[in-house]
Amino acid sequence: MYGPIKLFSLALFCMGRRYLSMMGICTLAALALQLLPWQPFVSLEGGFQILAPGELQHKVQEIETEMGTIDYHTYFLATKGDSLGNFVYMVSFYRSESLQIPTDSIDLLKDFFNASVEQAAQSVVGEVVIYDDLIYQYKYPGRFWRIHYNEGASVLKTRVYLIEGTFYSIQVATDASSSLSNDIDRFMNSFKLTKAGS
Repeated sequence: MYGPIKLFSLALFCMGRRYLSMMGICTLAALALQLLPWQPFVSLEGGFQILAPGELQHKVQEIETEMGTIDYHTYFLATKGDSLGNFVYMVSFYRSESLQIPTDSIDLLKDFFNASVEQAAQSVVGEVVIYDDLIYQYKYPGRFWRIHYNEGASVLKTRVYLIEGTFYSIQVATDASSSLSNDIDRFMNSFKLTKAGS
C-alpha cells in the first residue's frame, strides 16, 4: 500500500521544485509564444494528446527511489501577457510497476490520491482549497485539486490520473487573478489517451 504513495511523493516533490524554477526562467520565450494559435500536442512516448497554446518543451528527470530509478517526464509551456495573465502549462508522467493498483480497489486509490494532494501542497508550500472526489478518464481513476500559494497570490490547478501503472499529471499555474480563465479548462479538459481506454 505504501510503496506507490512514497514513490509518488518523491516524484511530486521534484515536480514542485521544477515548477517554481520554470516560472522564473521562461519569460522571454513566453512572449513569443503568445502569438501562436492553440494546437494539438501528441506525446508518443507518453501515450497522450492535449491542446496547448504553443509547442510544449520536454524534460526528463531520473529519480532514485527505494524501488529503483524512475524517469519523470515533464512537458511544459510558459506564457506571459499583460491582459491575459501569466500561465505555466504542464503535463507530467512516469511509470512504475508499483502503481499497478486495480481500479476496483477504491480505498487504496483514495489513500494514494490523498497522499498525492498532501505532498503537492507541501511541494509549493501552499493550501488546498478545492479537492474533488474520484474522477475518471475513460475507466481510469483520477483526482482534481486547486492549491493557493505565495500567500494566496498564485494558484496551481492539478488533475491526475492513474492508468495501468502510469501516473499522469495535468497542471496549470497562474496568478490568482487569472485562475478562472477559460484557457485553463481548455487545456486540462483536452487531455486524452492515445494508447488505452478509447
